[in-house]
Amino acid sequence: MGLLLEIACFNEESAVNAAQGGADRIELCQDYQSGGLSPHPSVLQAVKSRVSIPVYVMIRPHSRDFCYDKDEFETMKATLQLMNNSGADGFVFGILHETPYQGGTDRNLWVDIARNKKLVQVAGGKPCTFHRAFDCIPESNWDTALEDIRECGFAAVLTSGGPSSTNAVDCMDGLADLVNRQSFNPESHPQAGRRALEVIVGGGVRSTNIGVLREKTLATNFHSSGLSSSSEIASITAVQDLKRALFYHL
Repeated sequence: MGLLLEIACFNEESAVNAAQGGADRIELCQDYQSGGLSPHPSVLQAVKSRVSIPVYVMIRPHSRDFCYDKDEFETMKATLQLMNNSGADGFVFGILHETPYQGGTDRNLWVDIARNKKLVQVAGGKPCTFHRAFDCIPESNWDTALEDIRECGFAAVLTSGGPSSTNAVDCMDGLADLVNRQSFNPESHPQAGRRALEVIVGGGVRSTNIGVLREKTLATNFHSSGLSSSSEIASITAVQDLKRALFYHL
């Protein structure tokens, strides 16, 4: 399997820089400070007119969490359909629901199968990534969550391998386990023909650590903002450095 570098882009200029720097795919969103929200369709159209690599669009109406009420879910469906009609090559989203938690203070979050599956259907066959909402799910629920994500029809899951506040480089053991579990082995897997999920490593991925992440986790898909200094615009040089460091460790 080849290596893939996806760059999260919060504006048109970042997307153009990412493509020029050698990115394989763009995750298009807006509002860097909130971790990314749904972009405006006009930005998608502008980006598509200037780059030739695939552009996946984030579908996220607010930054509070990954639980959405009825109206917010309807907004997500409408936004996804609009982005689909505007030329998106794929989509990035994740919906969770909460159940009562017996003891402790952590939220007991699970994949909302029905709603995620509906959005995947609206995508009309275009690939969907379950984004870092996965990292909000307690690790004790991960096995169930991965099965649920697969059942919804997602092609990939974006994760740091740990809680949402952690960076991937601090969770390499967990990432290695996720990559190993999601690798498809038709001879050993009890469910013949089961499609494997791609694990996309994200969370603090930089040119200084992408090589060791590749070596230690055996992951082949990586996600970074490609930023340099305090700018919110992806740097051509930073993306080039990421790509060079990734392929150096083959």
